[in-house]
Amino acid sequence: MRPKVSIAIPLHNEEGNIPTLYREIKEVMEALGTPYEIVLVNDGSTDRTGEILRRLAAEDPLVRVVELDGNFGEA
Repeated sequence: MRPKVSIAIPLHNEEGNIPTLYREIKEVMEALGTPYEIVLVNDGSTDRTGEILRRLAAEDPLVRVVELDGNFGEA
C-alpha cells in the first residue's frame, strides 16, 4: 500500500536516541491507522547512527534511509 504520510527525520550522531524515536513514531502511526513511511536521513554521522538506521530499514519495510556523505547541517 502506498503511504499517505511520509515522516522525514534528519539525524546527526543520534545513536542513543534512535530506538526510542522509532518506537514512539511506530506507536503513534499504528494507532492512527494511516498508511505511512519513515524516512531517516543520516546527515554524515560519525557514530553508529548509520549502522542502526540500516538495521531498522532491513527489519522494517516502512523505513527508508538516506545517507548523506558529509554533514550538511540538515539535522
